[in-house]
This record gives sequence, structure tokens and C-alpha cells, in this order.
Amino acid sequence: MAIIEFNETQKAAIVSLLIEMINADRVVDPSECTVFDTICVEYGVGEDTFKLGRSLDSMVAINIMKNMSDVQKIATAQLLIRVIDADANDDDNEIKLFNIICRATGVDTLINARDPEI
Repeated sequence: MAIIEFNETQKAAIVSLLIEMINADRVVDPSECTVFDTICVEYGVGEDTFKLGRSLDSMVAINIMKNMSDVQKIATAQLLIRVIDADANDDDNEIKLFNIICRATGVDTLINARDPEI
């Protein structure tokens, strides 16, 4: 899997959204934390970026994601899916949050445009 490049503000937004996703089902599973930590290492999220992401309002994070390139948006959605899948429990709140993020950022349109069978 190729690593997509993000600037530090975009990485902070991703951190914020991943944390929201981890907390969506109100149960922080250790496997979700492991996936989160792995993503942070893969994308070179430093302490300052992590702190910024932790403090970002989720609506601000969504707006940052909305302004990403199409490739970055899809990569971010894939990261969210990795967290959703981490605990093998696809909670309704996680799916709802994922759908909200996809609709708000246009990822749903991008996915539908790429797959004519949907």
C-alpha cells in the first residue's frame, strides 16, 4: 500500500477523525489503539501534530479533509475503515460517523464515480 503525502495540518485532521472514530462506539478497544498507533507511525505523525489533532474540533477536521485532494480524501477514508475494522465490531455509531464524514467531504461521490456498479 502506497503512503499518500499529507501536510502537518492534514495529518492533525486525520488524527482528530481517527480519535472520533475510536470513540464512536463508546468502547476504546486495544486493537483500535494499535491500528491508530500504526497509522501515526506510517504517516510520521509527531508529538506536536498529535497534540494539534487531539485538540481539533471534529467539524474543523472535516473541513480540512474537505479541502484535501481526491486521492487524500480516499486515503483518509481508508484509514477510518482500518480503525472501524480493527475490533471486528462494526458498530452502528461508527458506520453513521463514517457516512457523515464521507457525505460532508464528498468521499461518497468520489467512491460512486469510481465504481459504476454502485
